[in-house]
Amino acid sequence: MSYWSKYPDIEKEMTKVEELLDQAVRSRRKIAEDASLDLLKAGGKRIRPALTIISAQYGNYDSDKAVSMAAALELFHMATLIHDDIIDNAKSRRGIETAQSKYGKDVAVYTGDYLFSKAFLLAAKVNNGEKIIHLSKFIKAICEGEIEQYASKYDHSTSVATYLKRIKYKTALLFALCCQIGAETADCDVKTTRNLRRFGMALGTAFQIKDDLLDVTSEDAIIGKPAGNDILEGIYTLPLLYTIKNNKQHEDILKLLNKDSLTKKDVTEIIYFIHKSNGIEDTRKMEERYYQKALDSLSRLSSHRNTQILEDLVTNMRDRIK
Repeated sequence: MSYWSKYPDIEKEMTKVEELLDQAVRSRRKIAEDASLDLLKAGGKRIRPALTIISAQYGNYDSDKAVSMAAALELFHMATLIHDDIIDNAKSRRGIETAQSKYGKDVAVYTGDYLFSKAFLLAAKVNNGEKIIHLSKFIKAICEGEIEQYASKYDHSTSVATYLKRIKYKTALLFALCCQIGAETADCDVKTTRNLRRFGMALGTAFQIKDDLLDVTSEDAIIGKPAGNDILEGIYTLPLLYTIKNNKQHEDILKLLNKDSLTKKDVTEIIYFIHKSNGIEDTRKMEERYYQKALDSLSRLSSHRNTQILEDLVTNMRDRIK
């Protein structure tokens, strides 16, 4: 049963999105199709395309346009996941073997590019391709975010402000774009479109902060990757940054972080420091701040049945454990 089964009108449209995604990834080159289908079948809530559908229903809803853009945006997301896995040398995602692990990095790169091209083709069919500009700007921004994250690897002097800017481009922008494009596809007024975009940006930020919390609070089986993997890869996220900033014994952490290479034992010790300090609590406060920003944006919308669906999504994300 999918998350959206509670909302029949949304589930009906999400079924169309799934069908279109399945059609879109088909290829005469079996290896590209297989690599794409592996990720597609891994599932997930499909939050991003659902945000497109939900936002479009605030206006003059056109199912064909909304579903096409929702599928295009999910293909963009899938492409970025494949490229992320290559950079991170990830072996699994959502419990399945990644494309780069199963087929090799070369095939994974081409598969990510293949999905990008399929997304552009879908988007080009809507409103004579006018949404291509939005998508192109998004790719540019997300690439800049990933490059900035790579450049700041192993930098324990990264500020909270820099971290928030980084995840804005890495994650939140796509949430915002899904809401914005959905609203624009349905000719929503400027105020509605702006508040839906703000909702998406805040929700996406909270989503990434939650992910970063789970990296240091969850068991391997829950999050689908080794606990503390971000630390091992030199990606210092909010719980660790707060710990360095607040912990009086931060010299002990820095001594570990300054080592040429970390062992699993080192990572376990760093996570211990994070839990011992206020790193977890401070991160949860920041996460909650963005949930509240998301709800504030919803409060500025005109009365609509979908507002409750978005409020429910905030609650569900708050309670997420994987």
